[in-house]
Amino acid sequence: MNRRTLLVSLPAALTAQQPPPPERLLATGALLASPMQLKPAPGRTSTVYRAAEGQWQFNLHSYMAFHEGRFWAMWSSGRVDEDSSNQFIQYATSRDGHTWSEARSLAPDPDGEDKPQRWIARGIYVRDGKLTALGALIESAAYGQRGKGEVWSNLQLMHFIWNGKKWETAGVFAPDCMNNYPPVKLGGRSAMPCRDSRMDMHFLLSAAPGQWSKVRIPSEPPNHRMDEPTWYEAADGSVHMIIRDGTRSGYLLRSLSRDKGQTWSSPVRTNYPDATSKNCTGRLSTGAYYLINNPHPKQRDPLAISFSPDGWVFDHPLSLRTGAPPRRYGGKAKGSGSIQYPHAIEHNGSLWVIYSTNKEDIEIGEYPIAGLPTVK
Repeated sequence: MNRRTLLVSLPAALTAQQPPPPERLLATGALLASPMQLKPAPGRTSTVYRAAEGQWQFNLHSYMAFHEGRFWAMWSSGRVDEDSSNQFIQYATSRDGHTWSEARSLAPDPDGEDKPQRWIARGIYVRDGKLTALGALIESAAYGQRGKGEVWSNLQLMHFIWNGKKWETAGVFAPDCMNNYPPVKLGGRSAMPCRDSRMDMHFLLSAAPGQWSKVRIPSEPPNHRMDEPTWYEAADGSVHMIIRDGTRSGYLLRSLSRDKGQTWSSPVRTNYPDATSKNCTGRLSTGAYYLINNPHPKQRDPLAISFSPDGWVFDHPLSLRTGAPPRRYGGKAKGSGSIQYPHAIEHNGSLWVIYSTNKEDIEIGEYPIAGLPTVK
């Protein structure tokens, strides 16, 4: 290298910025050291579905979409307990996001309440102009078998299409797949993470409907029990998977891909606290990324949001909902005072977040984007 080349190349080397380590998902731990004291995001909360005596008292896995002038919500419902053999999928609609129709069945229990088949809602979105709903059909929820055998027997991810008057069954969407959110485009292909019947994590890529290639996510201890992932493509083109840690460390995990999801790094434990629950990520029209989760490591309250300019490090946390009421009905795996399992979309200048309160009620919050932090 001659002297002229050195003088030209050295400033570029000095100014090149390396991304922060993947462990640093939160700017500083002090931001979420007192999650119950977070400043509330300006917004409005409404009820989509309220559980009632003698009716469907378990309600979770809520998702939403906007299509042809209406909000659409879907979720899992059961008599009393989570993952019971009578679990099915309900839906409701709204013109304004706050006043909702009566709930109706989207995917009824296929074999009766005393038989093993049951549904878990897996997302609703618009695909090729058609409103599409996803549901996982299973015959067991044997979580004690994790690491030893099959957890979800005969797992199939099915899909349904709205024909303008009713939902039509459209068959298998992806075999042996428990996804977390509907697929989105990545490098020209549809992409989504999923867990198989043994709860092993994969990333699915598809260039054509129904044709999925499967990439396994590395799963070495101590970060090997990966659950309920979400993902996004950061501003620099890297792809980030944010994962619930099934070992109950109290923090989120992160895995990275730098080749559009074809290979992934081993997940690392981040400094972002989490109650071992489902998180939700996305990008606003302003360019800012958001991350929604339960940042109190000991409870699913509050439900909070933070923001990042590039998808690497998040800051400016706010509470979306703090102070859940006590539950009204008992049931297996139904903790009292909990707000969980968010899904979010942006529409008409607001971020809309749907979630379950106490695994009983489905509620929704509207948060005007003008009232959220500006990050650069």
